[in-house]
Amino acid sequence: MKRKIAAAAVAIGVLAGPAGCGDPDQQMLTEGARAAREAASEVRTARLAAQSLLDHKVWPQPATVVVTDAEQAIGTVASAFDQRQPGTDESRQTYDQYSDALVAAQDGVTELRIALHRDDLAAVAQQVDQLGRTADQLVRLGERAK
Repeated sequence: MKRKIAAAAVAIGVLAGPAGCGDPDQQMLTEGARAAREAASEVRTARLAAQSLLDHKVWPQPATVVVTDAEQAIGTVASAFDQRQPGTDESRQTYDQYSDALVAAQDGVTELRIALHRDDLAAVAQQVDQLGRTADQLVRLGERAK
């Protein structure tokens, strides 16, 4: 029985070890990449809703709801990432790069929501284009830790 408990403890230690300790620079990169992938998904969702509105495939109200939900989700992702504490200069650079990208994503989706509320289709179209570039940047950042 003691052997089984000891074996389980070792297995837990092996599994938890990489997540709980290790290179702080790599941890920051990993967490930043995860946040970037999540934000990219939300940006793409908001962009798709807006493009669908421009293509007359959805009504303004459902498009606005989808964009608002995406905006809130990006806010949650950005807030969780912002709570990280960079411990080295390299971690700080990584933190700043990912934090800036998340802020840009959140700001872009917020601008899209405002344009939708104002029924400003020209601004919606402009934000759709901008969000495409933002999503591409987030995807590239999300692939850095793979």
